[in-house]
Amino acid sequence: MKPLHLLLTFSFFGALPSAFAGEASEQAAAKLLEAKMKSEDPSAFQVLKAVQGRDIVVVQGSMDHIEQILVAAKIRHTLITPEQVGGFDLRGDQILMVNCPGNIPKRGLRRIEKFVRAGGLLYTTDWALLNVIQAAFPKTIAHNGQSTGNEVTQVHVHAKHDDMMSNVLLRKDQDPQWWLEGGSYPIKILDREKVEVLASSAEMGKKYGAAPVVVRFRWDDGEVIHVVSHFYRQMDAQGPAVAAAKVIDEVQGLSDGDKAEFKASAPSAAPIANVESSYAFQRMTSNLITSKAQKNEAWKKDYGYTATGEVQVDGRTVKKGDRLKVLSRRGSKVRVRDDQGNEAELDSSTIQAY
Repeated sequence: MKPLHLLLTFSFFGALPSAFAGEASEQAAAKLLEAKMKSEDPSAFQVLKAVQGRDIVVVQGSMDHIEQILVAAKIRHTLITPEQVGGFDLRGDQILMVNCPGNIPKRGLRRIEKFVRAGGLLYTTDWALLNVIQAAFPKTIAHNGQSTGNEVTQVHVHAKHDDMMSNVLLRKDQDPQWWLEGGSYPIKILDREKVEVLASSAEMGKKYGAAPVVVRFRWDDGEVIHVVSHFYRQMDAQGPAVAAAKVIDEVQGLSDGDKAEFKASAPSAAPIANVESSYAFQRMTSNLITSKAQKNEAWKKDYGYTATGEVQVDGRTVKKGDRLKVLSRRGSKVRVRDDQGNEAELDSSTIQAY
């Protein structure tokens, strides 16, 4: 049984921890995110608000804190330790976010690979490239052996209409800025056919020999998304220190009432460059979550079988109600994959349509 005192489900919408860097810019970005999503894509906003704590699982890290971004954006989630991953109930309709450094025991890495294979979405940052991705998903992406300085770089979004990267720019033609922590790991792409670059930095390419900042690849029924550096920012973005309130009229998708309310809020005093940087991270994460919720409808069809009773699938007891995918049939035998990524050959009489 899992130690429940260690499973922290964040269903509250409280303030960010006091140690959070750039708290004002995160709060400003969160206000703008909610207003813009309500206006531009109300159905996606409703999907985001309907997310339950079990839908998003965050693995704690000492160097990054994605959970603080989720708290700022008022997104429910469950927080676990790296040691809990191996025995945690991860299913293909969930999202797993792994904070840097991603020091997860081997049992947990095997669990993650199966989870993604079964349709799960894995979201990782920085040193998890070496500690998680290279270990569990070989020959896809890797650390190129260099390390960045502690700096801010301009980022170019390649696919602005992609389901993950859409609407990440707060103002038109204003690319977001990305904070690189000293020692961040540049991404080397090993499989150029499988791996897609969603955002990159020309400056990183010149200085460190690798330009990708956000990448994505499929892994059987699921996918992996990795980003360079961290989601919480500890450095100010570059550019004039102009308050967000001064340029809010340039932001599309806001009503006059939204703009007036924002101008009157304390977070609107945060520099616009910082707010745009925070907004990009929050919007990208929100897009990822709503896209996964939509893809789960197709996933349910793919995993459209269940057991008639209890069956063993690679050592796991699968019960009626657990989802199964039929991989192949051979006479009276059927090879299945369960919703946690385990596989086995069963008698066809032991499964039925969900």
